Order: sequence, then C-alpha cells, then structure tokens
Amino acid sequence: MIYRITSRSNPKVKELLKEKDNYFIFEGEKLVRDILQRDMKISKLIINNREEGKLNISGKSIHEIWYVHEQVLRKISSLKESADFLAVLKIKKRKINLNKARIVIGIHDVQDPGNVGTIFRCAAAFGIDSIALTGASVNPNNSRFLRAAQTSFLEVDFQEFEDVETLIKKAKAKNYHIYLTSAGFPGEENPVPMDEVHFPCVIIFGNEGQGLKEALFTRFPMLRIPQNKDVESLNVGVSACIIMYAITKS
Repeated sequence: MIYRITSRSNPKVKELLKEKDNYFIFEGEKLVRDILQRDMKISKLIINNREEGKLNISGKSIHEIWYVHEQVLRKISSLKESADFLAVLKIKKRKINLNKARIVIGIHDVQDPGNVGTIFRCAAAFGIDSIALTGASVNPNNSRFLRAAQTSFLEVDFQEFEDVETLIKKAKAKNYHIYLTSAGFPGEENPVPMDEVHFPCVIIFGNEGQGLKEALFTRFPMLRIPQNKDVESLNVGVSACIIMYAITKS
C-alpha cells in the first residue's frame, strides 16, 4: 500500500507516533538499504518524496510505503537533521536460549544507549548471539541505541530480566558459570585470567558509574582487564568489547 503524506497532522503519522514504542525505527539510507538486503518484513518504509525511485524495493516485503514531505520526516525522525529514509519494523522479542548459548553477556543497569549499542555490535562481530538486559538498562527500541547498534541488533538474541538475580538464578539452573566485571574493589587481587574462563558462561557488566553491587563479588569470580593503574577505568562498552574479544579468541 502506497501513501503520499504532506501533513504532519495526518492520522497515519499521529498513529505511528502514538505507537512508536512498539516499533524499531531505523533511520538513514545505509541502514535502510541493509534492511532491504536482508529481505525482512518492513511495516512502514518512509521516504522523502524528493528521493522517490532511489531505492530498489521491487519484490520486498513492505506493508506500507510512505512518500512524505520534509516536514513530516522532521516530525517522525529522532535526529536533529532528519534522514531521507526510515524503515519501521515490528520485531518479535527473541529470547536467549540458555539450553545452547555458549556465552551470554549480561548488562545490568547500563543506561547509556551508545554503550549498549557498542556492546551489541561487538557481540555480533565476535559471534556472541545472546545478551541479557537486567534492571534499568536501556530499552532496545531506543533510537540512540539503534543508531549505535546499527543492524548488528538484528544478529543478536536478547532478553530483558527484571533484575540481575533473576538472570543469575536462571543461568545457574542451566549450569552456567557466572563471571562479574569491575575495575576492581580494594583488596581484589585474583581476577580470573581470560584464557581460564569456563563455558557455558554468563559475563555481567554493571552500571557506568556504580558498577555491580559489591556483595556479588563474594559469590562469583571476576574478570578484569589489565591496565595502567594511573588511568581511569575504561568505558563499559569498550571494556565489554575487549573481554568479548579475549574470551572468544582464547
């Protein structure tokens, strides 16, 4: 179905904005082309009417195509400078499979969308297909998260858990080894070397400012990246990428 929309107050625009939290909206020509190449079902393909004909959409599974004026794009887009192409997808949540996953990355209370997006991209790059989001971590349909994750988001199964203890309980029931990450508590001198991690495992990363609760470290071993003690601890997204690389290459 093709629609030509010129007004920001169009009922279809209002309906999309009202239900925005139920969709994943990918913005920008590169992202939209990537999604089209994957032959995914697209709920709405929104195109600047000045760019009509630029994309090859023949034979693609697209429920609605909107050709819209610039002012409509500005209303829908989350970017300061609205993109000319948007793909609106309704993606079913893909629960992680604790019966087969070798490595699960746990993200607890990580609230920066850029950090979580980076973790998703690195997980996809290193062949890790399971991410658990616990506590107050970023909502996966957050627009800034999707810009950071890019289409790597589509490569990784993820599941949201109410809190970190729920994740730990379910993982332990499946005989997973639990590892925590931290810049280090005072007196912590025996982190597990990356090449001695046992599988299957869950590796949990904590909040950017507060990390994980100290009490957890009395129950589970810790992984830590060796670094110059005079340098401030690494960003959680960077730390996660280094650890994921290390354990998948060991």
